[in-house]
Amino acid sequence: MTTEPTEEAEKSEVVPEVTLQYNKDDVDEHGFTSVWNVASATCDGDQARTREMAGRMLGFLCKKEYEHVVVSSTDAQYLDEWFEREKAILYNWKPDAETTDAITQHAQVPAASMISFLKREKFKPTANYSPRRADRVAWFQEKWGVG
Repeated sequence: MTTEPTEEAEKSEVVPEVTLQYNKDDVDEHGFTSVWNVASATCDGDQARTREMAGRMLGFLCKKEYEHVVVSSTDAQYLDEWFEREKAILYNWKPDAETTDAITQHAQVPAASMISFLKREKFKPTANYSPRRADRVAWFQEKWGVG
C-alpha cells in the first residue's frame, strides 16, 4: 500500500518575518525605552503578540545575562514588593500572564543597543527562552541597574 502526501503534509510552517524595531517617540533623552515598548513596536501594537514577544525578549535577555537593564528606584521597590507577595513576577513571563506586562513595562533598556544585541546574539522571535528560576532572580537582583 502506498500513500500520497497530502497538501497539508507538504506545507512547512511559515514563520512571519519579524523586524525588531522601536518607536522614537517612546525613547527618552538618553535613548532608553521599556522592553514592552520595543516588543510593541516590533508587533505593530498588537497586544497579544506584544506580550508574547516581550516575554520571549525578556527570557532571552536573562539567559544571555544582558546587563543594560535599568529601573527607577521606585520601580525597583515596586517589583521587589511584588516578588515578595507573588514569585510569578520573575517566574511567569508567558503570553497569558499579566506579570509579563508588569516586568517588561518597568524594565528600561537602551533601545538601539538592545536591538543590536538581540540581532548579534541571534534572538529568534519564535523560540522559547526559559531561564531557570535561580538565574531569573540573580539577573534581576545582580545585573539590573537602579537609578
